[in-house]
Amino acid sequence: MPETALSIGGLRFRLQLPTLPRVDREIAPFTETAEEPWDVAVDYRPDEAVSDAEVSVSPAADRVTVRYHPKLAYRFAALRGCLMYIPMEQVLLAHRRFFLHASFVASPYGGLLFTGNSGVGKSTQAELWRAHRGGTVINGDRAIVARETDGWRAYGSPYAGSSGYYVKRDEPVRAVVLLEQAEENRVERAPKGEAFRKLLLQISVDHSRTYDVVQLCDLVTELVDTVPVCRLRCTPDIRAVETLEQALKGGELNGCQ
Repeated sequence: MPETALSIGGLRFRLQLPTLPRVDREIAPFTETAEEPWDVAVDYRPDEAVSDAEVSVSPAADRVTVRYHPKLAYRFAALRGCLMYIPMEQVLLAHRRFFLHASFVASPYGGLLFTGNSGVGKSTQAELWRAHRGGTVINGDRAIVARETDGWRAYGSPYAGSSGYYVKRDEPVRAVVLLEQAEENRVERAPKGEAFRKLLLQISVDHSRTYDVVQLCDLVTELVDTVPVCRLRCTPDIRAVETLEQALKGGELNGCQ
């Protein structure tokens, strides 16, 4: 069967389908040559015994099987549709990584993850770093944060919302920035308990899967123990960049709390 390979969040996916799917624009940067080794093999199988589509995941989340009725083959004509049937949150957690609702910027100081509730200004702060400090916006909506053997890294992903940023690039995480709108700019380390609670609110997880929730809590605990998490009360202008930059250069955001 034809094979398509993708690299998402530092994992290599092999997708095997009856026919090769169309490559959507936001997914094209993440395509690879179909060569082993794989981290996750995904097999799509037409099956008249199912009425719609059924998905199963191996215990190690290294194999996903999607069985679907042949009349639904049109759903898998494009990679966007194929990815919709991969329980990506579950797969990522099994490999010690997760989606964070954040704007991810590669800055001169390392990877910055701007997170917070919708409308708080994540995209604005990312664009300010791009415009005034030569930063590169890697993803504007759902970055993938991974606990690698050498530390924490953030990855771009094809899940970019309306931001239009879906760059295949990864960076070590320099800081996670919890945004708050304010009339004056101020940055300070967030207490670990607060950082844990606020980050959990911005991470996608299937709450019906207790084991996944426990895994996620363990990962977030480790993240706030080892990566600077700060609160940035900020204005939507260059002064916010200068305030955060001063903290990054001055050492306030170095090391653990």
